[in-house]
Parts: sequence; structure tokens; C-alpha cells
Amino acid sequence: MRKKILIVAKTYPTRSKKYTELVCTAGVDAEGNWYRIYPIPTKTLKDYEGLKKYTWIDAEISKDSSDSRPESYKINISNMNTLDFLDTKNSWKYRKDVVLKSKIYDNLEEIISLANDKNELSLCLFKPRKFLNIRFESKEIKEFTDEEKKEFKNANANLFEHNSSCEVEFNVMPQLPYSIKLEFEDINGKKSKMNILDWEISQLYLNLYRSNNEKETKEKIKNKIESLIEKDLYLCLGTMKQMHGWTSNPFTIIGLFYPPKDIGYTSSLF
Repeated sequence: MRKKILIVAKTYPTRSKKYTELVCTAGVDAEGNWYRIYPIPTKTLKDYEGLKKYTWIDAEISKDSSDSRPESYKINISNMNTLDFLDTKNSWKYRKDVVLKSKIYDNLEEIISLANDKNELSLCLFKPRKFLNIRFESKEIKEFTDEEKKEFKNANANLFEHNSSCEVEFNVMPQLPYSIKLEFEDINGKKSKMNILDWEISQLYLNLYRSNNEKETKEKIKNKIESLIEKDLYLCLGTMKQMHGWTSNPFTIIGLFYPPKDIGYTSSLF
């Protein structure tokens, strides 16, 4: 089926032997229904950098039979069309008119049950009651071996050999030395600490680290996230495929939606 989807979240690339590097790209339709669309490999699509968040796309998608999560779809990137970009005018009104059509959750136990017990949800918009802390946790960076680099190149070439709309490049995205985690509590006071996988925050870390020391980089990232919390911050949450359905909390933060506070906002869609 063809579907018009507004891109709302893009994660920083993770490495996959099957699809080389992937970003989790998620968005909503005009009714606020969520879709996880992949594979969208990084640095292979012409104009991939033009696929910005809050851009409408029109694409042929089909339910992914290898992924039981209800919102997971495969996308045919060969006939994907990039449409309008929604700007930030009028206090993000045009973005809010679409994104806030989605159901907003505030109860962690509810969404975990919907994911693990009922398999009815793996993407959602979440509004914490309170933000508590921002933490950096060291992680091991595993470099590609020569054999893995060869597999990476071959997989990338095979994936796109029949697709004239793509350019094949073989650069590997650098990995962050830290997991950036946000601590918060829900409407019932239940606390959680989740990874922030948002593309923009991860890329900002790498950009800052090139010209700052580790301490300065962490401080600037923390200041950036705190500035978003001062706005009307919502979390775009998504479950990881390998954790969906069985872990105590399968969700991570795949995106941040942070319009300015506007108590007088009224959607034009209602």
C-alpha cells in the first residue's frame, strides 16, 4: 500500500550485517498512527540528507513479516517521494497539528503491558511527569575487522545493485563512546532510565567532541537536553526488536519532540 507519513524520529545508525547501517525511521500519518519504516540505510540514498524530520514522504510500504511489532513496515525506497517540510512557524503549529493527533501516554506500566503482554504497541508519544537526570554511561566501541568491512561493502552493493535511485558509499559512521540516558518518572511516580538514540543528539555529541574535551562535551550535551526540557518536551519511544515482548522495559527514546510551551494552542484538525 502507499502511505503518506510525516517523519518524526530518526535514530543514530546501528550496524547490521544484513542491511549494513540502519536508522530506525518512524513517523505518523495524518490520523496520528505510527509507522516504523526500514530499511533506510545511511549514506546510500541520494538526497538522504534531505530526508529531514518533519518532512512528509509518500511511499509504498508493506507489513514486515519478519518483525512482529505492530508498527513495523518495509519501505520500497526506489519509488519514495519526498513532499512538504513542516516548519516551526506559529510555535510549531503545523507540526503539532499532526504529531499531537497521536495518543499521548503518561503511564509506563501501561505501555510496557501493551508491548509485552498484548503486542499492540511498539511506538508511542510519551509525556513524563518529571525529568530527573541526564547520565553518560561508557560503552565498548567494537571496530570492524577487515572481514566485517568486506561484508559491509558487499551487503551494501547487493542491497542496491538493482536500484538506480541510490548511490553506494561505504563509509562507516563513527560510534559514540557513551550511552546518553535520560531519567524521568511517569504520572504514577514510576522511574525509568532510557537510552537517547535520537540522531540529532548523537550527531551533536560527535560534532562537539571534535573541538572540546570529554568533560566540556558532556556538559554541553547536558545543557542542550536541559534546554529542551524547558520547552514542552515529549519523548518518542520505541521498542528494540530483540527486547520486545519479554524484557522489563523494552523501550528506548528514539526521538524528541520539543515545541515551545504554548498554553493557548488549539489544533486546527479538531
